[in-house]
Amino acid sequence: MKKIIFLDLDGTLWTFEKIPSSALEALELARKNGHKIYINTGRTRCEVPQFLLDMNLDGYCFGAGSEIVIDNKQVLFAPLEKRDTQFIQHIAKDSGFSLEGSKMTFTNEKNRERMLQFNTDNRMGNRFLSFPDISTLTDSDYEQVMKVSIHFDSLTQREEILKQIPEHLTFTNFLHLGGEITHTEYNKATAIQFVKDYYNEEYETVAIGDSENDLPMLEYADISIVMGNGVESVKEKADYVTDRIDNDGLYKAFKYLKLF
Repeated sequence: MKKIIFLDLDGTLWTFEKIPSSALEALELARKNGHKIYINTGRTRCEVPQFLLDMNLDGYCFGAGSEIVIDNKQVLFAPLEKRDTQFIQHIAKDSGFSLEGSKMTFTNEKNRERMLQFNTDNRMGNRFLSFPDISTLTDSDYEQVMKVSIHFDSLTQREEILKQIPEHLTFTNFLHLGGEITHTEYNKATAIQFVKDYYNEEYETVAIGDSENDLPMLEYADISIVMGNGVESVKEKADYVTDRIDNDGLYKAFKYLKLF
């Protein structure tokens, strides 16, 4: 049976946006054999480098399933409601936060300072430094905000903000004092279901990831694979654990699946 492969980005397809040559070869060979390759990422569309889009993969699931592109056509676009985004802005005004959009991401100065603390080689952190300030946001910009990422100053601040989040929004924790707010209706698992329903023919789904953020898609897919550099608690739930990303882990995963 032909397969649809759903790939996380950071720690799975690439490290600091550099894709191993063996991974590129695996993608090409799998597609030649009729399998489909999808990116399934929490990053919004504007937060991925252009070269990834230029690869013209079969599809891209952005913003934790809130925007989906298939064969270069946008087939799902579900930004946050303006009133929800503005409410989050209000309750999170004393924290570091970014409004992550499909076309443009906006960040406040406190979050920009947090990004400066990241490793200078982390090109994702560097990209956040170049995003415009929240103060430049216009009414039309609200129409493309897909999620809100937050860095809290303390556990107390974290709990105070989270208890005000409405039920139709979900908070996903990243590290100790970071996380993101998204619409409850969309995630990496719903993205898989949407894509599978899009095609008339039957496909087996495969999810490949490395972190707790990938658990929804790993648990939902027919086959789950975790990278050797992945989180131990996530590895325990995988159908198969491949090698590390820097040791041809993705290529070995594709070979294990007999995609070529």
